[in-house]
Amino acid sequence: MSISSVSSAVASTTSSSTSSSFSTEDFLKLLVEQLQNQNPLDPADTNELLNQMVSYASYTQQAETTSTLNQIASTLNSVASALNITV
Repeated sequence: MSISSVSSAVASTTSSSTSSSFSTEDFLKLLVEQLQNQNPLDPADTNELLNQMVSYASYTQQAETTSTLNQIASTLNSVASALNITV
């Protein structure tokens, strides 16, 4: 696999991203680039690819949970502020 090809894919994915988070689209682009540029005589290990996908799914779920908890905390702070309760 050509490192320069993957490096350029990472650079283009990073520059096209509007936020600092790594989106599902970014992950899929990187995965497709990795599969397209692998050595046909030494293909990527299927278990390794599956582990990468599971790790990303876990990361995505954790990011969504963090976002939801931040929204809940913000709402609770707003309610506390409206009721003049010091948190």
